Amino acid sequence: MHNTLRAKLQQGQPALGTFVQLGGTTIIECLALAGLDYVVLDLEHGTGSVADATAQILAAERHHLTPLVRIKDSSRASVMSLLDQGAQGLVIPAIKTVAEVRDVVRFGKYAPLGERGFGPSRTSAFTYSPDLQDLPQYLESCNRETLILPQCETRECLANVEEIVNLAGVDGLFIGPFDLSIALGIPAQFEADVMQAALQRILSACQAAGKFCFIYADRTRARQRFAQGFHSVATSMDTVEVTRAYQLLVKDIME
Repeated sequence: MHNTLRAKLQQGQPALGTFVQLGGTTIIECLALAGLDYVVLDLEHGTGSVADATAQILAAERHHLTPLVRIKDSSRASVMSLLDQGAQGLVIPAIKTVAEVRDVVRFGKYAPLGERGFGPSRTSAFTYSPDLQDLPQYLESCNRETLILPQCETRECLANVEEIVNLAGVDGLFIGPFDLSIALGIPAQFEADVMQAALQRILSACQAAGKFCFIYADRTRARQRFAQGFHSVATSMDTVEVTRAYQLLVKDIME
């Protein structure tokens, strides 16, 4: 496995992605044509299944678009099933404790970092991959190239952010600003001092640990987030952008 998103971030280049809630592979092809670096397939708020995500992962791979998945929860089944289908990174929502993150690493990384189970799956070409001739090197490669990104969007995660980001096997953090602002009692007040202090604390913790810091932002704030030093911005989502595009189309034609 070679994760082009990780390689780009390692080179110090900013990376742009988006969230995907629509089903099917056509939307993935369109997003690849748009020039994005990665997609986050949203199984937390979207309606897709593991099977739906698998088809979209295949489409993303075909078009050199890095597929990440925001899983439903931090359970072993959620973590392992999407990695086995070829997700090159996981965004784990609603994280609160250090213990939760330790479990995610245990489920998502092979030994010695974790206890991920090995078996026939897409990632190993159902054990026919030539890379398996050197199994230790294969496992090391998977650990290196697979991104584990706990989502910092709760008051509890913020309180533990420095310890969480320094855990071995955690590749970075993904900030969910809407839920974080709600948790802090200031819904959608992204410019409030307490929110700005929280974002800076998370970003600084990632920078000090040498880990990646991702954040969601709409198109009005994406450039600002890059300027602040965030390594990656996931801007908007397919459902929002499709609706907006057709609203403009209707306006252009009918008004």
